[in-house]
Amino acid sequence: MLRRLTISATAALLLCTCGEDGGRQSVAAQLPEYTVRAAHPRQGVVAEYREWVGTLLGLVSTAIEPQVSGYVTERLFTNGQRVKAGELLYKIDSTRYRQALSEAEQREQQARANEKEAAQHLAYNEPLVKDGAISRQTFTDAQQQLKAAQSALAAAQAATAQARTNLGYCSVYAPVDGLAGFAQADVGSYVAPGGSPMVLINRVNPIRVQFSISTTDWLQQGGDNGVLHPGAKVELLLPDGRRYEHPATIEGVDNTVNSATGSLLLQALTPNPAALLRPGMFVTVRARVAELAQSLLVPVGAVVSIQGAQFVIVATPKGAVKTVPVTLGLQQGSSVAVTGELSPSDLIIVNGTQQALMAVSGRARLNIKTIENSM
Repeated sequence: MLRRLTISATAALLLCTCGEDGGRQSVAAQLPEYTVRAAHPRQGVVAEYREWVGTLLGLVSTAIEPQVSGYVTERLFTNGQRVKAGELLYKIDSTRYRQALSEAEQREQQARANEKEAAQHLAYNEPLVKDGAISRQTFTDAQQQLKAAQSALAAAQAATAQARTNLGYCSVYAPVDGLAGFAQADVGSYVAPGGSPMVLINRVNPIRVQFSISTTDWLQQGGDNGVLHPGAKVELLLPDGRRYEHPATIEGVDNTVNSATGSLLLQALTPNPAALLRPGMFVTVRARVAELAQSLLVPVGAVVSIQGAQFVIVATPKGAVKTVPVTLGLQQGSSVAVTGELSPSDLIIVNGTQQALMAVSGRARLNIKTIENSM
């Protein structure tokens, strides 16, 4: 609802002058008139927020290193690709490892045959030594031969298992779900244990947010009983200013303050299903630390600054305008909390404050449009 009211400064309304014919001419009528908008302040709850700079970290960062040496014959992923745990990434030339496995299996078969023969020989000699047909030494030698054959078989089995493992290492799989980085090894590359990683995989869903707060912030928010306790939710603001759609959950608080910076390290986790967030990215961590009830709110644009002090311009019931000093509090969107000689029933200028200041000094008249419930 709009209500129109034309007012000027009281001093301007009283000004007049005399013409040559003795008549009185109103100076106020000659002043420029401006249309401005006014509204009543509103009462509401103002939330106090604190913000800190956070760094994103992959939940798991895995360097894929070769376990056998050889030339890469296939690369089965693209740079930056999403990969699943168990997905085949590389193939390394397996020719010599297949040959080594074949030879190890043959040696194991021979060792198994030798062990079987030694066991049969011992079983044959056991009744003979009881009957005295062979010496005790001959029987003891048969026992030692069986033990030696069993040891040789165990060694051959271990060698076969190792050869089979090495052959398996020729196929390189992703150990975790995540994002593959740029390939450091490609088809034709020679790789070996202890060399450079073939690729780095970061698990980014969920992704970790790490940020530091001052000891003052930590104390003021109440420590482990405050809004930053483990399990609490915080907001994330992206580098472009947008609010991230998923809140982050405080994962833990470090047990020691960094003596060099006087800050305390916190970590949080946030879902990242679209991989929008990447390790190394900076975000703003935003937490609601307090609420102020029944605050008086005015639009930010209604506040004017005069010689370093803040004022709002109020239309008085007697048809004048005046400045009222205020102290600014917390900002809530496009409004700001104020304290001072101001009440919810006052009518303040919210648009056209410069013209209103002219009216305060008696240099203009105002046509005020009152806007109900505009803030």
